[in-house]
Amino acid sequence: MNWTYLVIVFIICIPGIYFMYHSEKIHIKEDDVTDGQRLIAHGLTALIFSAMGAYFVPKIHVVQQIEISQILLYGVGLGVICSLSHLLFYYLYLVPRLTKTDYMEIETHYVNTGILSRVFYGGVIEEVMFRWGLLSLFIWLFQLMNMGDRVSTLFAIFISSVLFAAVHLPSIKLVISQPKPLLYVYTIIANIWVGFFAGLAFIQGGLLAAIFVHMLFHLIWWPIQNREYVKLHSK
Repeated sequence: MNWTYLVIVFIICIPGIYFMYHSEKIHIKEDDVTDGQRLIAHGLTALIFSAMGAYFVPKIHVVQQIEISQILLYGVGLGVICSLSHLLFYYLYLVPRLTKTDYMEIETHYVNTGILSRVFYGGVIEEVMFRWGLLSLFIWLFQLMNMGDRVSTLFAIFISSVLFAAVHLPSIKLVISQPKPLLYVYTIIANIWVGFFAGLAFIQGGLLAAIFVHMLFHLIWWPIQNREYVKLHSK
């Protein structure tokens, strides 16, 4: 266990815990879950996956790059490619097939969640969970099976991306009241797509590069969604 890794990674999770806690406190009302329980759950999640990565990252045959040039090259470069290609998929494939009501529900949900929650919880904590924690675990397991570094890495990226997509499926009913199969298909494809680029960035540039990819996904999309939200509610 690399205790320095654990402490540093958990610390960078704190803003995401804070912003998501306040976002849920305002927008999600469940009588059986208290605000304190939400806060504890987010904190424990961040701690567990911070510790998981701190244990497995030093064991895998993948060097964690710390050079700023590598972080920017893979984090920003792959982040922009991932984000722009997703926007094409979202606005050219999904949106034309949605009813106005469904589209309004989706855009309202994203706006209500808030950019800070999306950037710092999605962009940081989800990367700590799925790349720092799970991806490093899977790479370690596959390398232990003597599958080779490249094959281990590709399999691990694929599996962690599928899991990343799967955990987003239950939340669809929070986004839209009557979700259609099309929305599930979009959610799976879009999240596997993000997972692939974030996973590749993690391998090439480390955790910060993966975080940049995920943050840019939300930051590039945010102004477009705000504009669409205003347009929908002005009609």
